[in-house]
Amino acid sequence: MRKKQGLLVILDGLGDRPNPELHGKTPLESAVTPNFDFLVSKGMCGNVYPMTPGVRVGTDVGHLQIFGYDSNKVYTGRGPLEAFSAGMILQQGDIAFRGNFGTVDENLVVVDRRAGRIREGTGELAQALHGMVLEDGTVVQVRALTEHRVAVVFQGSALSDRIVCTDPGTAEEGAKLVVPSPLEDSAASRRTAANLWEFTKKAQRILERHPVNAKRKAEGLLPANTVITRGPGMKQDFPTVTEQYGLKAACVAGDTTVGGIARLAGMDYYTKDSFTGSFDTDLSGKADLVLKLLKEDRYDWVVLHVKATDLAGHDNLPLMKKEMVEKADAMMGRLLQGLDLNQCYITFTADHSTPCEARDHTGDAVPTFIAGGDVRKDGIKETGETPFMAGSLQNLTANDIFMLQMDLLGFTEKVGA
Repeated sequence: MRKKQGLLVILDGLGDRPNPELHGKTPLESAVTPNFDFLVSKGMCGNVYPMTPGVRVGTDVGHLQIFGYDSNKVYTGRGPLEAFSAGMILQQGDIAFRGNFGTVDENLVVVDRRAGRIREGTGELAQALHGMVLEDGTVVQVRALTEHRVAVVFQGSALSDRIVCTDPGTAEEGAKLVVPSPLEDSAASRRTAANLWEFTKKAQRILERHPVNAKRKAEGLLPANTVITRGPGMKQDFPTVTEQYGLKAACVAGDTTVGGIARLAGMDYYTKDSFTGSFDTDLSGKADLVLKLLKEDRYDWVVLHVKATDLAGHDNLPLMKKEMVEKADAMMGRLLQGLDLNQCYITFTADHSTPCEARDHTGDAVPTFIAGGDVRKDGIKETGETPFMAGSLQNLTANDIFMLQMDLLGFTEKVGA
């Protein structure tokens, strides 16, 4: 079967709900998007569920689903994915956590879950905690990730990931850190919960005195004086997408976690310092690199990820989310100047919805389209959750969209004779 190339653009957390600040439209619907509109007219669209209707997913599960995996079979927790993204090698029995550098007061009340979205000095803060030895001999590894994010690994004996962690929840500023507790009646679960609380308290004492935080306080910034943990899990192994389908794939992203998931899936990961996980990311640079990977390096499938739309949702910034959509549309215009839709299919989707007013992930479907020279066209010409309700890609999941891409590219096998 003939082989073509494909580009998948992921706007993290893009899906939204009608917003009063945008006169009852979503950020995507209110944005001016001539390039997205053009592509919508060249293919088929709809609102697609990351997993199943009404099920809220995290960035990790959302991307695993987008990359063709059944998360029910391969997912053991966000922690191992974060650890892999940080270059940490898990051994059997290790417990990995997803963490944030955050700000708490003297009563352990969360002031800011992201320490003012700290971006500088996190490597030094993580290093100050790395190698901590707990009372029972468990060794703690800590590595900084993108911005406020951090990976934490416990190495010891008789540990369990069946515990409640310290994070009180998204948008729960004003709540206290949760005291870890076991989720099952086992010595390993009780031990790991106690270890996590010991680490949390020791880490706070170290971080409070750290020069990075002294400098932040002097500058009127929030100190990163705690590590808020969630998503515990153990080592996981699963087959790569590239092995399963025999394609050469790459991912361009500024978010380390997404890059780690892509590498686990067998993709080559490309990033630059200017590809941040925030609003100042270099979208033009991402577009230029994608064009190079498709045209010069001849990748079969390239994934381009943008994180900032999710940040705007979590921070309830509908105008910023709209602005980032328009910047992404301009990026798409740059891509279209170098791509031939007769040779390269373009797919557009999100890993989940993060409505601004909700400030968290929801189970809403995400706006999705597939465009190309020979793609069936459903007649929709506008981009947005509402117009996409009349499109042809309905009642589908992220896995279905992945398979449609693989079939269009020519990397699926016929079933039967």
